[in-house]
Formats: sequence, C-alpha cells, structure tokens
Amino acid sequence: MQLQAGLTDRAQVNVELPFITRQHSHIHHHGGENLWESWSFDGLGDVVLGGQYALLLPNSEFAPYVSMLVGVKLPTGLTNLKNAEGEEAEVSIQPGSGSTDGIIGFQYRQTVASVPMISGEYSSLPLEAAVTYQFNGAGTSGWRFGNILLAHAGTSYQFSQRASLLFQVNGRIQDFADPGSTREPRENTGGTWIFASPGLRVEIIEAVSGFAFVQIPVYRNVHGIQQASRYNLQFGLSADVGLLE
Repeated sequence: MQLQAGLTDRAQVNVELPFITRQHSHIHHHGGENLWESWSFDGLGDVVLGGQYALLLPNSEFAPYVSMLVGVKLPTGLTNLKNAEGEEAEVSIQPGSGSTDGIIGFQYRQTVASVPMISGEYSSLPLEAAVTYQFNGAGTSGWRFGNILLAHAGTSYQFSQRASLLFQVNGRIQDFADPGSTREPRENTGGTWIFASPGLRVEIIEAVSGFAFVQIPVYRNVHGIQQASRYNLQFGLSADVGLLE
C-alpha cells in the first residue's frame, strides 16, 4: 500500500507499507542427493518513506514538469521466517532485508499531443520518464543487496472517459550483492533487465481506478544462475481523496 499527500504545489510526501506473500521452491543438490525444499510465508516488508519536490512546474498545457525524488527504506520487515521443516529462509527471499537504504531520483512529465477519443472529444497524450538509484546498506548477517538503478519511460492513451491504454518500458540494473557472513554465492546475484509493459487503466467509480500491466522481458542478462520469469503481472487500485480544501 502506498500513501501520498500533497503539501504544496511543489512538494509531496509518501509512505510505502509492503505486505509480502511468498511461495518459493527449489531442488537442493547436497551430498549426491536431490532434496526438495519449499517455503510459503507472509509478513510485513520494509517501510519506505519518501518525498518529491517539483524543480520545474508547467506554465502551459504542453510545458514540462520536472521533480526530484528522495527516500529511505527502513529495516522494519520480518527477517527470520522459516519453512514447515523449521529451516530459515535465505536472506534474499525474506520479507525484510534488515538494511537501511537510500533512494534518489528524478521524474519528467510532459503532454506532447492532444488525441481523439472514441467519443470524438480530445484527451492529452503524456510522456513520462523517471530514473531512481537505490544505495543499499548491509542487513541481516551482513548481506547487502547490490545497488539498483531503475529507469522507465511510458505514456497513456485515454480512449474513453473511463479507460486508458498504458505502455511503459522498464529497465533495471543491479550490482553484485555482498554476501557478508551468509556464504551465499555472490556470482549468482545482480544483472540487467529490460521489460516492455502494456497495460490498461479503468476508472471504477469517481476517483477510484484499477490498473494492470504485463511485463514482457525484451532483454535479460543475469549474473550466474538465477530464477528468471517469462513474464510478470502487476495489478493495483488507486484512490484520490481530498482531505483539506
């Protein structure tokens, strides 16, 4: 769950409250035997506190908006969950990392055209882009996830009063992790991923909308041996509430 509050025309704050539900299974090769191991657990993840400040506000319909993002991820999530056999899950799949991480980034948004809807009316066609960098600290057992560079560019086409087609290109570059005292293989961490992400947003009722994306990998270069999905599905609900006038 993500909560955002606008403080002024230029500034807003946000907080992310993650709740993680995870199922994980693999075959573990040990002493010539193939052992099936699995975990199924849920719990609170790490809270993220952030802020956004507009460096440039649009002074006309087609003028750009540029803002700066800063944030911190706090070690509030669970880090010691176990499976049914009592074996503690690896640090890398726990709901919380046990680390304090810093986030900085920039966002750009601009209306580039007016396009016709099905009704014959016109809607704005925006172009959005954002880049963030996350500096990860050492967490549980000294494990430190590699720093992460995230970038995305996208647009949305409102083809009716209540529905819009969405499209994004999402990129992720992550450094090697520092295993600390975990003895996990460093060479099997980090990599580069690029996804093409078509989606749909529908206004359910006034000020409440639902959205869905399909992330399709167009480029993937992972280090060593890692799990890699054929595609990702993302769903969400958003609501705008005016608390003060």
